[in-house]
Amino acid sequence: MHRVRKTENLRVSIYPWDLRSWRSAFRIAGLPGYALLALLLGAMIQYLDITGVGGGAGHASASSLLLIRTPMCLGAFILLLYQPRIASLRLKDSGLLFLAFGSLYFVSTLWSAVRIETLGKAVEILLATFCFLEVSRYENAQQRVDALRQIVLLTISAISLFTVVGFCLHLPNFSLANRGLFLKDAAQSPFLSGNGLGYVSVALFLVIFAEWQGGRIRFAPASRQMAFALLLFCFAASRTSFAILLVSVAIVVARRSKVLGIAVIAVISALIAVFQGGVLDYLHGTEAGSNFTTLSGRTIVWTAAIRQWQQHPWLGLGGGVGGKIVLAHINSYSFEILSSLHNGFMELLTGLGVVGVLLGVYLLLLVTWRTFRAWKLYPEHSGTYVLIVHVWACTIMSTGIFGWMGYEMMIFLCLVTTLDLLRRKYAPTYSPVPEGELVLVES
Repeated sequence: MHRVRKTENLRVSIYPWDLRSWRSAFRIAGLPGYALLALLLGAMIQYLDITGVGGGAGHASASSLLLIRTPMCLGAFILLLYQPRIASLRLKDSGLLFLAFGSLYFVSTLWSAVRIETLGKAVEILLATFCFLEVSRYENAQQRVDALRQIVLLTISAISLFTVVGFCLHLPNFSLANRGLFLKDAAQSPFLSGNGLGYVSVALFLVIFAEWQGGRIRFAPASRQMAFALLLFCFAASRTSFAILLVSVAIVVARRSKVLGIAVIAVISALIAVFQGGVLDYLHGTEAGSNFTTLSGRTIVWTAAIRQWQQHPWLGLGGGVGGKIVLAHINSYSFEILSSLHNGFMELLTGLGVVGVLLGVYLLLLVTWRTFRAWKLYPEHSGTYVLIVHVWACTIMSTGIFGWMGYEMMIFLCLVTTLDLLRRKYAPTYSPVPEGELVLVES
C-alpha cells in the first residue's frame, strides 16, 4: 500500500477540473479512495426506467444496475481485497454503531420482500464502511479521511457541473419543467434530480465556507469556490436546500462569534417576518395549493408508510425496499414513479422496523452531539462538522443516510470516522506519533 510522505499535501478544491486536487486526494487515500469512487459512481451514475415497467420513471433501470452498479461494486470489492486489514474498533466508537447498522441491513436480506435488492444495497454500505476502516489503521488516518472526503466532493461537483451544462445545452432529460429557485426551469440529469442539485451545491458551499471561517483557506480562493457552488445552486429546484444554506451559515458564524451568529439569525428572521407574504408566494410558485401544503406530496406518502409499517413493525420489509413496497401499493401513478419516500426515517422504519429505527436514530443523535462537542474543542475540522446540518435536513426531506448508498452516507462516514479518530488521538492513554500532518493548499 502506498504510504503518504510528510511532504504530501492535500489540495482542497471543489473544482472538478482541478486535476492536481484529484491527484493529491488519490495519492493520499490510496486504494480505498478508488474503491470509494467506484461505489459513489455506481450509486449515482444510473439512467432511469422510463418505460413505466417496474416502478416507472423514478427508478433505475435493470440494465443500469447490471451494467453500471454491479461492476462498480465488484471493482470496489476487489480493490479492498488487495490489503484487507482494517482498524480495530472500540466499544464507544460511532463507527462500531454504523457497522452494526450495516450488518442489520445485510441480515435483513433473510426476510426482505426483494432480497436481491436488499443484498446489493447492504454490500455497498458495508464496502463503504470498510473503506473508512481501512484508512483508519494508518498513523496519518485523519489525512486519509480528509482525502476521501475530497474525492466525494470532487465527484459530486463533477456530476453537478455536468447536469448544469446539459441544461444549458438543452439536452434531452436535462430540464425540469418546474420552477427553480431562481430560474423558470430547473436543471436535472439522469443522474441528479433538481432537488439533488440543490443539496449537492449547498454541501459544496458549506465545506468551503467553514474551511475559510476556520482559517484553513484564504478568502480569495475560498470566495471563488463558493461562487462556483452558488452558480450551481442557481439552477436547482430545491427549496429545502435554501433553508439548509441559511441555517448552516448561521451555525458556522455562531461557532466563530456568538454575537455575530445571533446578529445573522436576527437579520434573517427579521427579513422573513417583514417579507413573509412574498416569501410564501415565492416558495409556492406555480405549485397547486394542496400540493404545497402536503410538502409536494411528502405527507401523503409518509402516511402510507406508517400504515405499511404497522403490518411489519419490528423488523420491517427489508433494508432499502420498504419505501418501494409502499409506493407500489399507493394506487396513484404520480406517487408510484417516485424513487423513494423522501424521508430517510420513513425508509428506515419501513425497511428495518423499530429495531432499525432505534439503532439508526441513536447513532445519528450520538454523532450530532459529538460533532458539536468536537467543533468547540477541535475547530480545525469545521469543514467536516458543518455537514451534520446537511445530513439532518437531507434525511428528513430526502433519502439521506438511512436509505441506501449515496454521497450523503459517505459524508456521514467521513464525519463518524473523524470523530472516532479525534477521540482516540486525545484520549489520555492514546498518544500516537503522527506520520504526516494535514496541510491544506488553496486553489
